[in-house]
Amino acid sequence: MQYSGTFTPTAPVTLAAVASTHDPIADAREMLRRAAHLPFAASQPGVWSGRFVQHVGSARDFVRQHIFKSLRPDSPMSAIVREEPRLTEASRRQKQEHSDLAQAAEELYAQARTSSTADIWRMIELGEQAILLEMALARHHNRLTQLVYESTHQDIGGEG
Repeated sequence: MQYSGTFTPTAPVTLAAVASTHDPIADAREMLRRAAHLPFAASQPGVWSGRFVQHVGSARDFVRQHIFKSLRPDSPMSAIVREEPRLTEASRRQKQEHSDLAQAAEELYAQARTSSTADIWRMIELGEQAILLEMALARHHNRLTQLVYESTHQDIGGEG
């Protein structure tokens, strides 16, 4: 089941399950959701900080993987450009968004790695940034799915 942005899964999600989806955008979104919902214990702020950095780093890597996969000649985006000239402009805009997403993921990772003291306010601020990036990735993924559907009249699992 794809996450709509409003559904909270009831079953625990394992890293193996996340890795098995082979959808880097879905994987990045899952890691950002995990980061945003990490419990914070004031007596052990370093634990929260370390796990947050780990999740955000994984999300950043998944965003990079999505961008790399979308540049391949066999990607859905490449097929759209080749086979549907009417969607070229929309495809171009979709690809241009990659730099913004990569930069946002990199900035969040860099902020999470700074050595400032982790406290409840930092946790809230970084958690909100993770949620905003997850929402941007959801919009990107939804537009990609719509482009693929418009070009093929078929749904995809999100690879692009």
